[in-house]
Amino acid sequence: MPVYRFNYGLNANLADQYASDDSRVIETLSAIWPRRTRDHIRELIEQWQLDLDTRDSYSGLHSQLAAQHALALARRVQLSSDEVGALWIAGHVYDLGKIALPPNLLTKEGPLNDAELLILRSHVSIGFDLLRDWAILRASPRWLHDLVLETVLFHHERWDGDGYLKGKHGDQTPLSARIMAIADAYTAMILNSPYRQARAPAAALNEVAERAGTQFDPYLVQQFVRAVRLGRQHSGVMLPPGDDWLKKRAGGFG
Repeated sequence: MPVYRFNYGLNANLADQYASDDSRVIETLSAIWPRRTRDHIRELIEQWQLDLDTRDSYSGLHSQLAAQHALALARRVQLSSDEVGALWIAGHVYDLGKIALPPNLLTKEGPLNDAELLILRSHVSIGFDLLRDWAILRASPRWLHDLVLETVLFHHERWDGDGYLKGKHGDQTPLSARIMAIADAYTAMILNSPYRQARAPAAALNEVAERAGTQFDPYLVQQFVRAVRLGRQHSGVMLPPGDDWLKKRAGGFG
């Protein structure tokens, strides 16, 4: 099976779909912010992603695609439109802390050593601190403010408690962060990066399912695989058919 690789100009239909999703979510936030504020948020997010891209050609695109995968899962589990809107913001900024990391760390080929891993993991707390001081977020409703910051702070926690920064486990981790964890990991698998070749979407979904109950929330994994299959986001790539495959890979949940 050929490896599916994303880049900015690869798939115009996919780009149009994502642009349409973005516009729909921005309009959902109309009850919270005036248009001028919404446009400003969009401009800031685009600038932040451009800043990330100037440091390495991977991180900005990664967050853009991960946000869309998170939205697909959020809608699948029937989050409210307001929560989907807040997750759209969180999904575009959850890796913002990487702006402060050394570019040679982000572009290093091969595995990171222990010291480098510690530096890389600091992007979580750095991003949290940057966004906590974001005036627009401070002036937002408390529920939206909290959802964005919790998603940023906890998106590397694991279902079994072996993640970072806080070592939370199970549903101690907020739902938005559990959604983002799956979207982040899956997107990383299907993108080329300095340290890993992209995988085929079917292989990536297989690996996500294998991590259900250890790294990821099992129910959310089930719904994510179904959402990706239903969405046909990877045109021309055959995904494993039916839920028997999913139950076998993820221990028979659901």
